[in-house]
Amino acid sequence: MKSWWLHIACLSLLLCVCGACSDKGSSDNTEPSNMEPSNTPAPAAAQIFIPAPSVVNKLPRTIILYMAGDNSLSFLLKPNGESGDFAEMLAGAAQLDAYLLNQNHILVFADKIDDNFLPTIWRLGKSADGKGAILEEVKKFDTDVLSTDPAVIKEVISFATTNYPANSYGFVYWSHGDGWQYIGIDQQNDTLDTKERGKTTISGLAEALSSLGQKFDFLMFDACYMLSMEVAYELRNSTKYIIASPTETPGPGAPYDTILAAMLADDNVPVGMGQAFFDYYNQRYDGDNNGIPTNNSWHGGVTVGVVDCGVLEALAKATAEGLKGVTGIDNVALRSNIFPYDRRNFVNRHYNFDMADLMKSLMKEDAYATWLNVYQHALVAWHTTPKYYSSASRWFSMETAHGITHYIPKTNDISDDMDKAYHATSWYKDAGLSQLGW
Repeated sequence: MKSWWLHIACLSLLLCVCGACSDKGSSDNTEPSNMEPSNTPAPAAAQIFIPAPSVVNKLPRTIILYMAGDNSLSFLLKPNGESGDFAEMLAGAAQLDAYLLNQNHILVFADKIDDNFLPTIWRLGKSADGKGAILEEVKKFDTDVLSTDPAVIKEVISFATTNYPANSYGFVYWSHGDGWQYIGIDQQNDTLDTKERGKTTISGLAEALSSLGQKFDFLMFDACYMLSMEVAYELRNSTKYIIASPTETPGPGAPYDTILAAMLADDNVPVGMGQAFFDYYNQRYDGDNNGIPTNNSWHGGVTVGVVDCGVLEALAKATAEGLKGVTGIDNVALRSNIFPYDRRNFVNRHYNFDMADLMKSLMKEDAYATWLNVYQHALVAWHTTPKYYSSASRWFSMETAHGITHYIPKTNDISDDMDKAYHATSWYKDAGLSQLGW
């Protein structure tokens, strides 16, 4: 089994973004990244100022686990704790020191398909004997809500900050995801058809998260396809770090019984969360040697990366600089040559491509070397098993994957509706992608 960390080519440039990197780098299972920048110095005009790593605020911390489960994932939400993610949370909280859990606040908002269930917020706490954990109900909504509506997200954030103020804040969005298209699905107790289902746009999420009044220290997506440059860039002013997967997530989702401790660490929090997520599934990975993975026995691999959003404006500048003069792109041919993370060909959604692979194919060598240096400061951690299992295409190799996804237009004349919608993303505008004819 293999995992690797992306790190800066010249170690003297690494500003202690993640203390776990050196530990992981010494692992027997670690192999060097296959992204190696050229040693050719970039022209002075193309040099980009790279900000210092973002700093996570110290404890106490309030964490919001936002579970928009009024959809096909509803079966995983069992607040009685008998199984699923609530059982994992209770198991994880039971392992935490009582003082740590009481001084910090882990709030869980959940909405699900159930006519007898109203959206509720709980607080994870210790049981009376101090050995177990409980879910204390702290707010129940009077009526069903559209959990994907940014106004509802704002309401939950406001409740958390008013009743559980802290120095540091974290947010986990649990649901379906589809990269820069949307996060979350709400079927209103299964009364809405496919086209009407509520979804959170990424710009809508950015607006909702910004209501905190300060940046969240981390945002974790427990949802598929969310380690996207377009997503991260849209959220750069709302959170310091993003933890997410560029592929489908493992069937059971994030392992909350092991990741809660990392969420409440005082240092190295986002990287530690990514490490805990990866380690849990990497220990269970066996390639394609044991049949088709299931939610009850997931051995289908895992992918997870951590992005420092404070570097993304520098990366946008490096991208715009590196793409100057690039013309004559055949988008259709490009899509067939760049590593794809999204294997849902049967629904024509093949649009999450490897960003580093894409830029290397478009930029001149010296421009790519400059760009890659900035990219490696932005992607502070990247883990993958050698293969990953997709529900759409079964097993596929991750050998040439570098972590962050990027869109490539479907058509050369930008006639597809998705190609046109892409123009509205902040990344498209600030990274100078219009110069490609996109």
